[in-house]
Amino acid sequence: MTMKSDQIARAIIGENEVIALVAISTNTVEEARRIHKTSPTPTAAFGRALTIVGMMGVTMKGKERISLQFVTTGKISDIYVQGNAEGHVRGYIKNPDVDFPFTEDGKLNVEGAVTNDGFLYVVRDFGFGEPFVGSIPLRTGGIATDVAYYFTVSEGIPSAVGAGVLVAEDGHVISSGGFIVQPIAGADEKILDILEENIRKMDPVSRMIAEGATEEDILSRISGELGFGITAIHPLKYRCSCSYERARRALLLLDLGELMGILKEDHGAEVKCEFCGKIYNFSESDIEEIIEEKTSKYPRA
Repeated sequence: MTMKSDQIARAIIGENEVIALVAISTNTVEEARRIHKTSPTPTAAFGRALTIVGMMGVTMKGKERISLQFVTTGKISDIYVQGNAEGHVRGYIKNPDVDFPFTEDGKLNVEGAVTNDGFLYVVRDFGFGEPFVGSIPLRTGGIATDVAYYFTVSEGIPSAVGAGVLVAEDGHVISSGGFIVQPIAGADEKILDILEENIRKMDPVSRMIAEGATEEDILSRISGELGFGITAIHPLKYRCSCSYERARRALLLLDLGELMGILKEDHGAEVKCEFCGKIYNFSESDIEEIIEEKTSKYPRA
């Protein structure tokens, strides 16, 4: 059976008072798990972050990008994810094979593995000038709750954010998805109260998706009697933008001493992309060309 492609639905709830995004990200998170060889708890944490940055990314324009980085003292330590307006996401996780005990009710303990001892950094790169950087101290380590806190504190937008990943006993991703619900300026407080109650009564989004729920089904549960209208559908995919030229530029950034050391000791270089694991090989003559290019641009005094 062919699985439906991942996608993100954008919608308006009620009378143009609330914006909602809903993502189904099962294939995307499974691809990330395969690439980074994550164990179950890191898969859940990484998957939540990828799902959320995917939804945030499709609100950008053109070549703009957004990234989230969770830096903590927890066992997972560092999660970095990036999304863009095309629905492409990528990322890395510092400790992908962390084994962490389940919670008392038998669930993956993302909060315990991430912890609330650290910071969330949000970078919006508009493709010109300096990127906008915001940060907050983590409150729960739950990924979605910390992003919701960021929206409220740093951007002044009280938001409901949810994300979940259901992982099978053998480690593969059964289902994954999430939502972001944000009021438009001047929204009626009663509307927000209704949505908050609807979300509180919802089953976990990953369970809903595992049982066959679509984006429309999830939006219906969130909006209830208020109703919704979908304004756009965006594809969602784990996709890396690395290339041989990008890897070569990374080598050009090394100082001359490092390049000479690589040439003398290794007679070449291997550059591995931390986002997708692809390896780019540079021969001895390639390194000599890079050294020549570097010295011709920046001759010694």
